Amino acid sequence: MTYTLGITEGHDAGATLLKDGKIVAAVNEERLNRQKMFCGLPILSINKVLEIEGIKPIDIDGVGIAGTLGVMARLSWDNPDFMKKLYMFICKHSPNLVGSMFFANLQRNIFEHKRGKVVPNYLESIGILAPYCFYDHHKCHAASAYYTCGKKHALIITSDGSGDGLSSSVYVGNDGHLELIKEISTFHSLGYYYAYVTNLLGWRMFLDEGKCTGLAAHGRYKDTLRFFDKCIDFIDGQPVNKLQLMGTDVIKYIKKSWDKLPKVNWAAGIQKKCEQIMRRMVDYYIKKTTIRDVAVAGGLFANVRINQAILESPYIDSLFIHPHMGDGGIATGAAFLNFTELNELKPYKLNNVFFGPSYTDMDYEKALEGLSYTKEKNIAKTIAEKIADKKVVARFYGRMEYGPRALGNRSLLADPTDKKINDMINKRLVRTETMPLAPSILDTSAAECFDNWEKGKYPSEFMTITFNGLEASKPYKAVMHLDNTARPQVVTPDSNPQYYEILKEYQKITGNPLFVNTSFNMHGEPIVCSPEDAVRSFKKGCADYLAIGDYFVEGMIND
Repeated sequence: MTYTLGITEGHDAGATLLKDGKIVAAVNEERLNRQKMFCGLPILSINKVLEIEGIKPIDIDGVGIAGTLGVMARLSWDNPDFMKKLYMFICKHSPNLVGSMFFANLQRNIFEHKRGKVVPNYLESIGILAPYCFYDHHKCHAASAYYTCGKKHALIITSDGSGDGLSSSVYVGNDGHLELIKEISTFHSLGYYYAYVTNLLGWRMFLDEGKCTGLAAHGRYKDTLRFFDKCIDFIDGQPVNKLQLMGTDVIKYIKKSWDKLPKVNWAAGIQKKCEQIMRRMVDYYIKKTTIRDVAVAGGLFANVRINQAILESPYIDSLFIHPHMGDGGIATGAAFLNFTELNELKPYKLNNVFFGPSYTDMDYEKALEGLSYTKEKNIAKTIAEKIADKKVVARFYGRMEYGPRALGNRSLLADPTDKKINDMINKRLVRTETMPLAPSILDTSAAECFDNWEKGKYPSEFMTITFNGLEASKPYKAVMHLDNTARPQVVTPDSNPQYYEILKEYQKITGNPLFVNTSFNMHGEPIVCSPEDAVRSFKKGCADYLAIGDYFVEGMIND
């Protein structure tokens, strides 16, 4: 038996534990310390994954740490102020002089081996004495996608804003091994361009890009797409930054034309540009490698419309998006890479991603002290009845989800037929979302509601891709966007039996095979983790009812 620990201490820090090469526990620090997208040493996460599996620090056989340069993980720098200033100087000046991989290699040459001893020292202090190794950021993304895609032979593409000097990479996964095909420097980052537009729309870069995605459907991309054609394009196998600028210089350049066109058109233009480039990139490497099964990871693939554009390629047979596609998932990739140092590892398919902590009835009762509740014999039926009565139910059950999507165990559930439910839930959660709410749907009904679903069957279980709606989806106004797409979570009896039963009960009552599923948290907070988190959010008015384990709290609770 081999236990491998993976760690990332960049933004969305966290830890993953493998047992004989398969994920048994994974938690990101934000869920435990309640600081969204926490950056730093994931002390709570490291200890939590050990606790979940019931092992001691001495039982760990190897440690993989994501990232080689230490630029983002500031706590690891021996002289963080100097290193940060040097890094920012390079970012500002080198792109204006050179492009290609020079920028990435310059970062690597200067910042390699600057990680310091913060992580190793902490591991030693708690008794983890296993050998450790640092792994390239994008190779960690690639490993997370490949080893969970279920295909022995696959084309792997990564893309995000930046990581270890790169914005993208291409690998071929073959019989358990990763072969590097292409690296693309941060200078040519498509993710950065999307972030620049997000910033100009008044939202936060690297956090609110999903709002830009939702807004894009409200605009027309024709004029702004021509603008972005002059900025970045796909040339000779990679995105190319034709503007030859980065950072605030790009923002200033776009700003000169910003007021000439509606803001929604700018969102539509950058969305369309990113869809085109990534589709062309996937097609290019499918033709080059003749591999038609594709797996992706990296923050850019949090964009579900980009994923749909890739899936619709005539050259692709299957697409898999790692469920924790952003930087919070590279701890998993680091763990896989470390395991392969001494062991053979074949890709496998995830049955579910409930890798977080679970709680007991005693924990539930303690959190519910002072509240009026009942313990239900058939909690699934009770929840279904309340949803059918057009009430919002907050559900907390079993182990917490891994990744950015609530998949039924930490979710708010609601009626899918009333468009007004979107505004009502967003108001309760203090959200200003432009994306529609997502549905959870029975696997037996997915094909009749969503076009091309069979091709994207695997990623649809993790709510990482959109599909065009078919005729059967028309009544479900709360989950269909104005562009006739939806981002479903397709639920199977094996992936989450208890949640599946709620959907079946709801279908018996209403005839509808789906209902609304959105994350259980107030705006600006991470998804709830503990029973105390759930009760706290419920008291703020996020739902009409709270179902926590088999316990049911009647009526809206307000502080």
